[in-house]
Amino acid sequence: MRKFFLLASLFISNKPVLFGLLTLSLITQGWGQNFSAFPYGVASGDPYSESVVLWTAIHPTQSVETLVWECTSDSTFHHIDISGIAMTTANSGGTVKVIARGLQASTHYYYRFWWNESTSPVGRTKTAPPPNAMEPIKLGVVSCANYEAGFFHAYKALAAQEGLDAVVHLGDYLYEYAPIKAKWTLAERKHIPNHELLSIEDYRLRYAQYHQDPDLQALHAAHPIIAIWDDHEIANNSYQSGAQNHQAEEGAYLDRAKAAMQAYREWMPIREDQPQGYRVLRFGQMVDLILLETRLDGRTAQPKKNEDRFQPEEVHHMMSPHQRDWLLGSLEQSQAAYRVICNQVIFSPLNLGVLPSKKVASYNLDAWDGYAKERDLLSSYFATSAPVVILTGDSHCAWAFQNKGYVELCVQSITSPNFNEFAQPLIARLAGFLLKWGNHNLEFVNTRDHGFMLVEFGQAYVESTWVFMDEIKQKAGGQIQHKRKRRFVPWTKNALRRAPFALGPL
Repeated sequence: MRKFFLLASLFISNKPVLFGLLTLSLITQGWGQNFSAFPYGVASGDPYSESVVLWTAIHPTQSVETLVWECTSDSTFHHIDISGIAMTTANSGGTVKVIARGLQASTHYYYRFWWNESTSPVGRTKTAPPPNAMEPIKLGVVSCANYEAGFFHAYKALAAQEGLDAVVHLGDYLYEYAPIKAKWTLAERKHIPNHELLSIEDYRLRYAQYHQDPDLQALHAAHPIIAIWDDHEIANNSYQSGAQNHQAEEGAYLDRAKAAMQAYREWMPIREDQPQGYRVLRFGQMVDLILLETRLDGRTAQPKKNEDRFQPEEVHHMMSPHQRDWLLGSLEQSQAAYRVICNQVIFSPLNLGVLPSKKVASYNLDAWDGYAKERDLLSSYFATSAPVVILTGDSHCAWAFQNKGYVELCVQSITSPNFNEFAQPLIARLAGFLLKWGNHNLEFVNTRDHGFMLVEFGQAYVESTWVFMDEIKQKAGGQIQHKRKRRFVPWTKNALRRAPFALGPL
C-alpha cells in the first residue's frame, strides 16, 4: 500500500436477478439457524469439472475435532450426493479443508459442515465446464480489501451477482499492518491483533477477523474463489528474500514468509497439491486461467532507480526462470479460445511522470515497469501468439490497457485507498485525465471509486464491466452507483471499445 500512498501524495498540500437475491438472502439470514459454532462461515474454491475445494473453520482446540461435510445439488439437502469426514486441530488453526470429488461438470452444488450437532451456514459452489465445452465463462474479479479502510460492500454486491462461474481474487486479501491512524480509516474497524503481523498466530488472528466480516462471508458462500496472494498477505512490497515492510529487528524474513504462507493456505480454499501458487484452471475450451505468483518465487528486490529497471532478466526478474518457462509453456500448449493470465501488479507500461509532481519516480518500480526487460520478453511472445487477456489487481484503481498482443484489465480496490481518500474529487478526476492523456496504451482509467470487475468471455467477444459502489464508509450504505464497460474482439482487432448500454456518466 505504501506505493499507492506515494502516488496519491501527488495531490495532497444491474440489478441482480431474483435468484441471486434469494441466494444471498439464504446465506446472510442462515435459514433461521444458529451458526455460532462456525463463526468464520464457509467457502469453496479452485473448481475443476469433477471436484471443488470446500472450507470452514471452528475455534481451534487442543484436541482433534471431527467434522462431517455434505455436498448436494439439492438445495434442500433431502438427497446428499457426497459426504465425508474431516479433522482439525490447533495445528491447523481450527481450519478444515476437503476436496469434494465425483461431481458433475457445470453444476451448482450446495454444501455444509456438521460439528457436535451444530451445522454451518450453507454455501453454494459451481464446478467448471467439461473439457470440450464452449459455453461462455463469466468471472468476478476482486483485489485489495483493507479492513480498516471501509466496509466490504462490494463483496456483498458481488455475492448477489448471478451467472458467475467463479470469483478471482488477485491478492491483498488482507493487510499485515498494525492499526493505522489516518483520515481514511474507520474507528470501528481496527485491525486485530493491534500490531504488525509477524508470527503464525498473528496471521491466523487477522484471517479470523476478516473471515468474520458478514459481506466477505456472503461472497465466499455464494461463489467459488480462485485466489492467489500478493504482497500484503506477507509484507508490503515483498520479494523472495525481503520486503519494504520488514526490518531486521522483526526477525528472519523467511520465517515470517513461511508463517504467512502457512496461514494463507489454512484460511483460503485452495488446493494443497500446488503450494507454489502458480497454476492453471481450465474452463472447457473457452478459458485457460493461468495464475502467476510474483512475490516469493524468484522475485529479486525492486530497483532503487528508474535506470535500474532495465537490468537483464537473467539477474533481475519478477519470477523464477522455472515459472517463466512454465508460463510460456502453458500459453503454447493451451487450446483454449482465451489465455487469461491472473497477475498481481500492473503489467503494461504506465508513465506516472505525466502527473505534476517530482515527489515520486515516473514508474512504479514494484510493478512490471520495474522489471522491464523481463516484461518485454514476455510481451514479445504475446505478440506472436493468440491474443492474451491479463487480469490485474494491486493498484487500487481501475485501468484498461491495450497493447500489441494483449489486453490488460485491472480491477479497482474493494476498500484500499485511492485518489478519493487523498484528494478533492476534481483533483482525483484530473489525475485520471492526465494519466490517460499521457499513456496512449491506456484506454480507460478510474482513480476514484471502489468496487469489483466482471469479465465475460463469449464466443464473439470479451466484455469487461467495472462496477463501482457509491461509498464504503457507512455500514448501512453500499449500493452500486455506476458501471463502465469495455468490449473487444481479440481475433480481429485487439482494441478496446465502449460496450453498449454502459451505465452512468462517461
